Amino acid sequence: MDRTIIYGLFLVTFVPMAVVTICMPYLTRRTESFGVSIPKDAYQSAELVRLRKAYVAATALIAVLSALIMGLLSRYELAFPAVITTYLIASFAVYLVFHKKMKALKAERNWSAGRRERLVADTAFRKQKLTYSNAWFMIPFAASLLTLVATLAMYDKMPARIPVKYDFQGHVVRWADKSIRSVFTLPVLQFYMLALFVFINTVIGRSKALIDADNPEASVRKNIAFRRRWSLFIICTGSALIFLEILMQWSFIYKLSAVWLIAGNFIVLAFILFGTAALALTTGQGGSRIAGNGQEKSAVINRDDDRYWKLGIFYFNPDDPALFIEKRFGVGWTNNFAHPLSWVILLSIVVVPIVLVVFLAR
Repeated sequence: MDRTIIYGLFLVTFVPMAVVTICMPYLTRRTESFGVSIPKDAYQSAELVRLRKAYVAATALIAVLSALIMGLLSRYELAFPAVITTYLIASFAVYLVFHKKMKALKAERNWSAGRRERLVADTAFRKQKLTYSNAWFMIPFAASLLTLVATLAMYDKMPARIPVKYDFQGHVVRWADKSIRSVFTLPVLQFYMLALFVFINTVIGRSKALIDADNPEASVRKNIAFRRRWSLFIICTGSALIFLEILMQWSFIYKLSAVWLIAGNFIVLAFILFGTAALALTTGQGGSRIAGNGQEKSAVINRDDDRYWKLGIFYFNPDDPALFIEKRFGVGWTNNFAHPLSWVILLSIVVVPIVLVVFLAR
C-alpha cells in the first residue's frame, strides 16, 4: 500500500483525536478539573491555569512525536493502529499524573471551607425537548429494508464470489464465496446499528442531568442545547454509516466502482471524526462552552462526590439509580458501573456484533 495514502489516513484519524485530547481541560465543566470537583471560581486560579497549560504542552508534545514516528513507519500498515494506540495510552498516563496533582492541590487549598454544598435537581427537565426524534431513523431503516428485499430478490443472480475487502487502489484483496450468511451479513449489521443508534439517542435524552448549583437556570439551558446538538449529530452520523453499508451491499448486486466505495469510506470517516472534534470544541461537556455563564455565586458549590469517581473517570455509585451520567473528564456520557444492568448493556453492545459476524461469516 502506498505510504502516502497510509499517512494521509492516519492524519485524518489522528488530528481530530489529538486536538480533542489536547484541549480536554478546556472542554470539561468549570466545576471539574482533571476528574476532580472544584468550585467554579477556582477554575481561573493561577495554579489551575498552570496545570492546564502544562497538560496541553505534554499531550501536544506526545501528539507531535506520534505524527513524526508514524511518518517514519508509514510503510508498515500495522504502524497505523500501533501508533494511535500508543498515543492514547500515553495521553491517559499524562491524565493520571495531572489527576493526582489535582487531588493533592484540592486537599491543600480546601476550597470548600465555609461554603455550602448543594445538589440541584430540576423535576421539569425531562419535560423539555432534549433530543431529536428517533423517527428520523426511519429513513435509513426504510433504505435498509429495501436493500434486504433487493438482496433476496437478486440472490440467484449474484456472482459466485463477492468482494469483501479492497485496498486503497481499488483492488479486491479478499473474496468470499456466495452464501446466505455471507450475503446477509451487512443487512443484519445494518439493523443492529440502527438499534444501537436509537439506543444512544435515547440515552442522551434520559441520562442523569448534572445542574450547576451556582446558576441552575443557565446550566439547564446549556445542558438542553448540549444534548440536542449531540442528538442531531448521532442521527446524522448513524444514518451516514448505515447508508455506507447499504452502498457496499448494493455493490454485491450491481457492479459499482471501487472508487465510490473507498471515497464513501473516507468521506464518512472524515465527517465523523472532524465533526466530533468541532462539536466538542464548540459545545464542551454539558454545554460548558456555550455562551452565557451568568453570575457566579461562590458561596454555593456543587456537592462533592469525588468518592464515586474512580480515577476521575469511572463512576461507581450503587446508591444512584441512574445508569448513565455525563463524563467528568471527556465529552459525552459514561456508565454507572455500580449497576449490574449497566454491565449487561455494555457487554451486549460489544459482544452482539462479534457474535453476529462470527456466525454469519461461517
